[in-house]
Formats: sequence, C-alpha cells, structure tokens
Amino acid sequence: MKNKMLWIGSVIILILSVICFVVFGVGTELLRAISGEGNGISFGKYDGKDIVLAPGTDFANAVQNYQNYYQQQGIELNQGTYHYIYSYAFNAAVQSATYKNAVRKSGYKPSSAAISRVMLPYFLNSEGKYDPKIYNQVSNADKESLKSDISKQLVWQRFSNDNFGSSDKLGDYSFYGLKSSEKESTFLASFNEEKRAFDTVSFDKASYPESEIKKFASENASLFDSYSLSMITVKEESQAKKLQAQIANNEVTFEDAIKEYSEKYYTDGDGKVKENFSYQIKENLANADDFAKIDSLAKDSLSEVIKTNRGFSIYKGTGDKTAANFEDSKTLDAVKAYIKANKSSLIDDYFTEKAKAFIANAKLEGFDKAAATAEVEVVKLPAFPLNYGSVPLADKIDASKAPAFANAGSNEDFLKAAFSMKKGDISEPTTLGNYVSVFQLTDIQNEKADSEKLEKLPEEITNYDQSSAQDVILGSPKIENHVSEVYFNKIVSK
Repeated sequence: MKNKMLWIGSVIILILSVICFVVFGVGTELLRAISGEGNGISFGKYDGKDIVLAPGTDFANAVQNYQNYYQQQGIELNQGTYHYIYSYAFNAAVQSATYKNAVRKSGYKPSSAAISRVMLPYFLNSEGKYDPKIYNQVSNADKESLKSDISKQLVWQRFSNDNFGSSDKLGDYSFYGLKSSEKESTFLASFNEEKRAFDTVSFDKASYPESEIKKFASENASLFDSYSLSMITVKEESQAKKLQAQIANNEVTFEDAIKEYSEKYYTDGDGKVKENFSYQIKENLANADDFAKIDSLAKDSLSEVIKTNRGFSIYKGTGDKTAANFEDSKTLDAVKAYIKANKSSLIDDYFTEKAKAFIANAKLEGFDKAAATAEVEVVKLPAFPLNYGSVPLADKIDASKAPAFANAGSNEDFLKAAFSMKKGDISEPTTLGNYVSVFQLTDIQNEKADSEKLEKLPEEITNYDQSSAQDVILGSPKIENHVSEVYFNKIVSK
C-alpha cells in the first residue's frame, strides 16, 4: 500500500495542482477538525506566512480534492491515507504560493473577460447554451466565490503556461512556454539511438571473509583489548578538578558524582563506559597520548582529569583489562566494523585483487567459465543508452537483477568506461557502491528516433520540467513543514 500511495502522490500532485484550489465547500470531516481552532490550524510556513487549514484556504481545498480523488480511485481512507493526503496538499499549497508570488511580481491579473469565459460552462443548459435562469438561481455570494476560485486558477495557469507551455496553438505556433528549435528536439530524441548491453559479475564487499578479519585482528590485537571502566564527564575543566578533589577527600563518592553531575556521552546511566575496546576509548580522547593514563589504571583507582572530545573526564578502573577473544562472534563483529570504518581500503584491495584474477581468467577462458571458477553469478544488463543521471527523457539502466548497478546511471567513471569499450572488451575492476564489478560489452544497438518519438518529446520535456520545478520549490529553505507533527497531534487526536 505504501508504494502505491507514493506513486499516486507523485502523479497527482502535478495533475491536481492546476485545479486543486477550485472547490465548493469543505468536507464535514475537515470542518470538524478545524472547529474550535479560531483562525484555523497552521501546518507550517512558506516565506514566513502560515499555511493554514481553514475553510476557503488553498490548503483546505487541496485536502478535500485529494480526498475526493482517492475515493474515486477506490482507496480506503484511513489514518495512514490521510497523512499522505495532508502531506500532498501541503506541497500543493506551497506550489500555489510560489506561483502566485511569481505572477504577482510580473503584474499579471486575470481580466474580467477571462474569468467570465471560464465561468460560462457552469451556466449552460442541456443543449450547451447559456441559460440566464441557471445563472440567476446561483446566489451572488456563490458567484463571487466562484470568481475568486477561478481567478486563483488562472494565476496558477498563467505561471504554468508561461514556464511549461500548453496545448493552445495557432497553426503550428505555440502561444506559451519556452520555444525550442527542431535541432534541439532531434538531439534530445537521439539519446536512445545507441544502446549497449553487458554481462557483469560483482563481488559484494559485505562478504569480506572471516579469515581476513581474523588476520587483521591477530596483527592488531591490542586495538581490541577491553577495559572495565566508569567515568565522570563535565563541561568545564575547573569543575572536573573540583570533583576530583572532593572525591579524594571523601566529600562525595564517585558514584554520587556520576548521578549528580556527569554527562552520559560515553556511558550508561550508572557511568559505566559502554564502548570499551581500546580503539574506542582512544577515539573519545582529545589527545591520544592520554590513553596511557587510562591503560595503567588499577582497579578502584582514579585517573587525573583528562580532556575528551565532549568535555573533561575522570576515569575509574572497575576491573582488569581483558585481551580480545577472536573466537567470539561479537568481538569479530567489532573488528569488522572497525575495518569498515577505519581501514576500508583493505576490503577494497581484497576484492579488487579477486576481480583482477577474474579478468585474467576471463581473457583466457571466457567470461562465463571464469565466473564459474570464481563462484560468482553472471548477470546481464539489458541494453541502455548513455544517460547520466537517469533523466526521464531517455531509457535508464535496468538494475532490477543487478543491485551493484542500482546507481550506475550517476557514476561518471562507469559510464565513461562502458561507452568507450569495443564489443567483447572486458572492463577493469570498478567500484560501484558496496560492490567491485567487472563488465563485458556484449552488444551495441543502434536505432533512429521515429516520428512518434519526436511528437511525444515536447510533452515529455514539459513533464520533466514540471517535476524539476516541483523538486526545486519543495526543497526551498523558505518552507517550514510541520505536517506530521500537527496531523497526529491536532487532527488524529480529534
């Protein structure tokens, strides 16, 4: 359900945005939520102005229209669904505010004639003709409300048409939108003309073998000695020295000082050091040389005041130092975590060497046989064009069966290598996320863009521009989004 909701949201936010502010009335559920809230409920801000849930606001109208749309799609409306609805409506209200500001700066204002043209269909009879009886049956208040809503719609439409074009034409001439030359369209359509297919193998760095972990551990055993320690940490050195003197004079116990004064950055609630391998203790020190002062602590003895990364600390020995047991799975997990965080080059080098051995074998025996020898699976990448960033105007890499290549469309080194190869060439080892991969060019496909593709291209460009504009608008630092907090605390609770 979650994926379906996200898909719907990404589609309808562009579809409904044009009309989501023209609504006759707000639903009863919404009115109940708003009642008793004075001027309405603020769900956040845009450019310092509240985005308010109150009858007649863009936000409230958008909520109602999204609700209606979901019901028409047969989607159950529940607490989770409504959370999506309020989120999408908030985004639509932000877009509306952005568009209105831009149009207002331009000086554009919908004319009375333009508003009347849009109003006319509301007062047509069954024969499609204007009927003054229908017009007169509508109250003046409702007609004024309709004019106001249509004016908002025309402002939105003005911005959308000017920036993204429309279907309004005179012959072949488009009235609105950015104009582009025929050569530009031909160039964009050519993105799919050459496609390349590959066989691939990938070595998952998560499978770094235990034998290599143990090898590193045995060569660096002292890093994983564990200590039994408690500590007090305070912000000021003077306070730490004062506590140390009070403890030495039996004016306060170490345990009471922990409870009353210590910050629990490195400890549990009782002051026990949680991450107690030697390398972890060293990482917390402002000066690594101070580790010797902790390493030499006898049980029940106190260290001098030591500067740590979060303040000033006093350590207390509560037990003996313990040498690492590398047969213990938890210790090995700690070693692996250390290698990943601090010595990741060891993992890269290990799998790069495996990839090089595979390449040498593949050049002698063939890609498939080398894969069988290396015990890795050959995964085929269907043909794809050179499309950096996987933009929607061209096909993208289908990595559904090759997780190593999930983000390869944005990897410049991979794309340069892939589109510089000759058929049959085998690549060098290439790091792609958490994998070291090797790929062989198996096919080059060339296909000219047909007339149907060229005809559809303007619409695809418009959709891409709209989506990009939406991303920019919703990423603005002018936005304060409190939808989740307000929805669950003020709407759901009612």
